[in-house]
Amino acid sequence: MKLYSYVVEHDNGYGPNPYFRSCTLCRCKEGRKNIVELAKKGDWIVGTGGANRRKSAGHGKLVYAMRVDEKLTRGEYFADSRFAEKKPVKTSTYEHTRGDNERPRNDCERKQSALVSRHFYYFGANAIDIPGEFDLEKKGPGFRSHFDPEDIRRFVEWLEKECKYKPGKYGEPCYQEPVDKPKGSKRCK
Repeated sequence: MKLYSYVVEHDNGYGPNPYFRSCTLCRCKEGRKNIVELAKKGDWIVGTGGANRRKSAGHGKLVYAMRVDEKLTRGEYFADSRFAEKKPVKTSTYEHTRGDNERPRNDCERKQSALVSRHFYYFGANAIDIPGEFDLEKKGPGFRSHFDPEDIRRFVEWLEKECKYKPGKYGEPCYQEPVDKPKGSKRCK
């Protein structure tokens, strides 16, 4: 089991996407060596707050943590009916507009990965303090993944047993981008 830590600079509900009973990370952390491509089933992803307090939770805060339950290709993710609600809709609820399950445009995108978790803790704007005993915060670009296995075990134990939260979503994103509202007819009331 590995733990990957990175800064969620723009916590807007897209990456990570904590909606519809699962947390997904897809099309995030672009580049060849990135968390989405490197992580495996059973690994943990931790997103910490960024410096811009209007778009993220701030340093020292846990925005989310997710255990990777499935790793799919983006082609598999898009085709899987379990994730139909995660397909973006331009004029709908905020949750639907944040969909990260976009149709891959080419063969390269079809082979990229999507990480899925049903065992996640998403805090968003209600981000919690990271206890000082855990040195897992990453500041700046990139990610950290070289953690002592005992430190990972202690963090997961704290999260799952000592922390007062059960897996799930405990807040909305720090920054909600404006969305187009569906336009309805005034005649049909």
